[in-house]
Amino acid sequence: QEIPCNPCTSVCPQEQIETVDNLITQLPYFKGEEDCIGCGQCVAVCPGLAVTLVDYRKDKDYPSVTFPVELTSEKISVGQKVIVVSDDRELGEFEVNRSRFLKEFPKTLLITVKIPARLAKNAVAIKLQKTTYDEPIDKYQKTYTDDDVIVCRCERVSVGEIRKWIRYGIKDFNELKALTKVGMGACGGKTCTPLINRIFREEGVLPEEVIPGSNRPLFIEVLMSAFARAKVKKGGK
Repeated sequence: QEIPCNPCTSVCPQEQIETVDNLITQLPYFKGEEDCIGCGQCVAVCPGLAVTLVDYRKDKDYPSVTFPVELTSEKISVGQKVIVVSDDRELGEFEVNRSRFLKEFPKTLLITVKIPARLAKNAVAIKLQKTTYDEPIDKYQKTYTDDDVIVCRCERVSVGEIRKWIRYGIKDFNELKALTKVGMGACGGKTCTPLINRIFREEGVLPEEVIPGSNRPLFIEVLMSAFARAKVKKGGK
């Protein structure tokens, strides 16, 4: 994303961070003309928490990776286990080796974790709790429309009758019309159509699987004068 942001380029004491083509909207990169001293200021200054620091100096197989942490009141201590994540998955649980604040950035906690080298460059953040996935049925109780409720007031068709045909596999509105006369009344389906769509959802039918019905055209001839409220004189004029 082309986000105008480059505080990391000015905070580096070695002046080794630049953006591509020196554009404020481009990605920053490490030039490598001087050694990184591992101060962590670039990690702490980034407002998007998008910078991590990978330090291979002491252990190339298990480098130390520093992550920024904000917006938490929970204390993270050395020896505590945290979960390291990539852009799309959890990489594993690892022990905190260092926890510190920089004087210049007292609101951003820097957490350093040793992880395998094969994971280091994919690691983007840490979290304190494992992700859990609960099935919706475990959390919520579905409410169904009662079978004796009238869906089509014009033809007196109930929810139970519509539900019966949906469970037989009917997903076409026109078929429901032919079987139950639903939507065949004076309103042309204006009242019952939203209710039938709800019954489809209750029965687990996806909206894209439902074949919409044909809307009925006007079927009673009406003189234009009736709409204009014009008075018709004798002789038709």
